[in-house]
Amino acid sequence: MKKSSIILALVAFAMLASTAFFAVPTAFTQGNPTNTPVPTITPVPPVAKPEGAIEVTFWYGLGGLLGNVVQATVNKYNESQSKYYVKAIFQASYDDTINKINAGLASGDLPNVAQIFEAGTQRMIDTKKIIPVEDLLARDGLLSIIDDLEPAVRANYTVNGKLYSAPFNSSTAMLYINRAAFREVGLDPDKRAWSYDELIEAARKLTVKDSSGKTIRYGIALYPESWFFEQIHAVNDTFFGEPNNGRTARMEKYTFNNPIAEAYFEWQKKMIDEGTAIYFGTGGGAAAGAAYANGEAAMYFSSIASLRTLIASAERAGKGVEVGTVYMPRNPDAKGKTIVGGASLWITNTGTPEQQEGAWDFVKWSLRPEVQAEWAVNTGYYPVVRKAYELDIMKQGLERFPQFQVAIDQIRLAEITDANSAHISGVFVSMRQDVIKALDDYFTGKVATAKEALDAAVARANEKLEEYNASVE
Repeated sequence: MKKSSIILALVAFAMLASTAFFAVPTAFTQGNPTNTPVPTITPVPPVAKPEGAIEVTFWYGLGGLLGNVVQATVNKYNESQSKYYVKAIFQASYDDTINKINAGLASGDLPNVAQIFEAGTQRMIDTKKIIPVEDLLARDGLLSIIDDLEPAVRANYTVNGKLYSAPFNSSTAMLYINRAAFREVGLDPDKRAWSYDELIEAARKLTVKDSSGKTIRYGIALYPESWFFEQIHAVNDTFFGEPNNGRTARMEKYTFNNPIAEAYFEWQKKMIDEGTAIYFGTGGGAAAGAAYANGEAAMYFSSIASLRTLIASAERAGKGVEVGTVYMPRNPDAKGKTIVGGASLWITNTGTPEQQEGAWDFVKWSLRPEVQAEWAVNTGYYPVVRKAYELDIMKQGLERFPQFQVAIDQIRLAEITDANSAHISGVFVSMRQDVIKALDDYFTGKVATAKEALDAAVARANEKLEEYNASVE
């Protein structure tokens, strides 16, 4: 593999990734009844505030093109009525958003609405500054909206039987494949479910060397990422922590040092050792994506929300990569489904009663099928309400990008359980770094066994979890 080609592809991929998603083609948005403009990298300015409108502050953590779609969505709400005015304020990242909220608990510097990723659920509940969305739905006789939420999405933000926040942007993890490479070596690109053993054999077939023995295409590009590791537990309907993934009571300990985890670690290590996988190390997600888009690796893990970035990157590379999606790998007897990533909207109990009502009005509006359909086709996330799939704009989107249907089907593979829903913990974010370290330590030979790496990660995570729980109880 030429180092120069990887660098060039990485630069191109990073340029697109920095804007989060590739702009939706004009033809794709034709027929949009509300005439949503095609997203661009050019910043979207806010519309003017009407005189006398009640201002509602909204903190969000999506930047680049996605941030533009957020602002465009807020503009559309502001233009739809004149009583409230949502002021969208970018916070640099999901992490920065929740950290700023925690920092503002003492001073009272809090937004009326905040977009928070799934890893922040427990921390948001623990602020004791939240108005649960289900309470507002019940008050207004709108509980039917809960029934229309995508079941896996609804489960993600339901804690101890109550929906705390409104899902907004939802995704799931996928294994991306180069369909052209699969056909080239006699593999079925339409096969959705692959076991570890099948993928080991596929990686062998997909790996190509030149006449000098140099690898010019690897079977798979790998990098350490906790979200994929969490998905594997859900796919195998296995708890990540106790009790019940923290969904019915506060999580007391992590338990991800188990046989399911060991098998996942060992599967990847085997391919690395065989030379059928190229390992990019900590922080190597962009490099792995570039290798995939440039045809130098035939498989790669990412979010379904990355689909358009990958398609655009592959087209720019011009190496004939045909982007496809399949399910996350699973044991043949796996009974679960993948979990939901992304973020939801949380309403705080700060501000005036009028501001709280304005926050609720905006959140309620964001759950409309037409709003969710437009959000989905302009970003790459899937709709959080099922009625959105009945709209022409969404039907056209799925026809143009059938890879999305694989993601939708994947989160509907099984009945919802606590084990196949995202776990909840006050140290979720730092735990992910523990998992990344464990993966990297094992893949690079710093520790001898997967069990040793996992035991160390669980010990670190549980030490922090115990300290966190003691601080809030």
